[in-house]
Amino acid sequence: MNGNARNLKKLTRRVLRDRRRPDQEVCAADIEKWPKKWQDRIIGAHMVAAYMPIDDEPLLDKLLKGLKEHNVKMCFPRVEGDDIVFYEASSEDAFGEGSFSIREPKPGLSIVAPSKIDVMLVPGMAFDRKGTRLGRGKGFYDRFCRDLKGNGRLSIIGVVSEKNLLPAIPREPWDLVVDAVVTESSFTDVSDYVKNEVDQ
Repeated sequence: MNGNARNLKKLTRRVLRDRRRPDQEVCAADIEKWPKKWQDRIIGAHMVAAYMPIDDEPLLDKLLKGLKEHNVKMCFPRVEGDDIVFYEASSEDAFGEGSFSIREPKPGLSIVAPSKIDVMLVPGMAFDRKGTRLGRGKGFYDRFCRDLKGNGRLSIIGVVSEKNLLPAIPREPWDLVVDAVVTESSFTDVSDYVKNEVDQ
């Protein structure tokens, strides 16, 4: 089964890469368009982990601006070996070009312990409404979040363009499953979606 899931994921990645349009930028939906409980969760967070987009990943500009207006601290990942480490960063000059040509926090900034992160905004090549994430195959977020999901404090929100919100994605035991998915035009609370699906 795992072999089948792995092959399906590789095929899905290939299809998504072939149809990507980096020239068509989309922005994640403004916080004001989120369900109220999720608005409260992210605005009330002490530390939000975000990302710098690549290819056709949704931009976070408006969303991050809204967090700054509510004095929410933010951190961003830097690839270090086989892992990602988050650093607090709040200004444009805090970033430089890093691994895989992604903008990353520069050396010398403060490391943020995983336990200090309240909400994570996680990019992906695709998600489904059950929270399954299809990453780029390196496993950075899967490894980082593996031990954090059960602490009852961290909320993980997948961010993806609406065209890459798929009906279903093959899931392997180690794959990251998020709590919600936001696109440029929709917000899915995974637990509500799964409950509604079971009730039908």
